[in-house]
Amino acid sequence: MQTNEQELIRALRGGLRGRFRNSFHLLENAFEVLDDRMSHCVTPTEYDTLRPLLQQIREQLLLLQRLGDHAADAAIAPVLRQACAPRPMELLGQLREWSELVNEILLQEEVPASVKVEASGEVPVLLTMGDDTLLSGLLANLVSNSLAAGTPVEITLACGPGQFCYRDNGPGLPADAVTLLEGGAWSERLLEQGGLGLPLIRAYAAAMGWTFTVEKGAGTCLRFSLPTCSLDLESVVLESSSRGLLDRERRRKDLYRELYSVLPKQEKQS
Repeated sequence: MQTNEQELIRALRGGLRGRFRNSFHLLENAFEVLDDRMSHCVTPTEYDTLRPLLQQIREQLLLLQRLGDHAADAAIAPVLRQACAPRPMELLGQLREWSELVNEILLQEEVPASVKVEASGEVPVLLTMGDDTLLSGLLANLVSNSLAAGTPVEITLACGPGQFCYRDNGPGLPADAVTLLEGGAWSERLLEQGGLGLPLIRAYAAAMGWTFTVEKGAGTCLRFSLPTCSLDLESVVLESSSRGLLDRERRRKDLYRELYSVLPKQEKQS
């Protein structure tokens, strides 16, 4: 693919995500102003009556934000691999940072679930090629599926030489979901049910050059084969550490939005 075509694809993906996020940011600001004005302009009894409706609006805004991000990726899913430029990544460190953020969210929302990272002793680090944003989207969709299947749930991110495995202790994926993940074929049930999570998992993995198989047995288990990477390890570790310090809160907010649809809804007290 020519450089100008790659730039156009990145502009389409980035432009769509940016437009969605900008619109929802404006809506959130307007909602906060409206909520504040109502809390001061109506009686406490009237405000308590309206609070469930306000909470529903807030929930729908968060869900639409997530859908907007997914729609941007889904719009170019067939050419996402050309739009993405995988970079050297120390995957084990990325998974540990990511699982820490997810566990914070699960604890805060009182969700009976946890994510842990395992690595064999021969893998102190795991270098591969990938993309931070696509990796987070892939993992968030997998965790969303695990939580949607029911809790409590234990999720394990296991690393070995040249591979990474996602598994949980849930009921496992239906046969048509496995078919969609592995071959991209939709069943009538999944078409009616909707959702972009499964095809985006497939698209994100392909864009990073990762291949995977869905293993049979109890729970959900996806085993990814990772592309090799030859790079000075120090530069990867230092880059990862500095980035984590700079934008940890942003990544946490993005993850919260990704997981919001499967978190228990609890009315927040003002």
